Amino acid sequence: MPHLFIGTLKGVTFEWFMKLPGSIKAWADLEKLFLAYFFKDDTEISVSTLIAAKQKKGESIKTFVERCRSMELRCPSGMTPSTLVETCCYNLQTVLLTQMR
Repeated sequence: MPHLFIGTLKGVTFEWFMKLPGSIKAWADLEKLFLAYFFKDDTEISVSTLIAAKQKKGESIKTFVERCRSMELRCPSGMTPSTLVETCCYNLQTVLLTQMR
């Protein structure tokens, strides 16, 4: 069953799955790993917390964007994709922002 799961994955989830050890045979084990990786924290995030999220020193842009996306999924009022992208860009470290403009 876990091998059929791969056909439903795209992007970050596909990359995660491909890095898993080949020894996973039971669906329960795969479920536990999936939830631990993608749903580490299920607390709700407010829009103000999401807007205030800044890129951490030494954090890659990819990791920061993934963190923002994860936070947005826990934000009940949500954000439009364009607003989320705009917020992420605004909250990048200043040096990176300067290089992007």
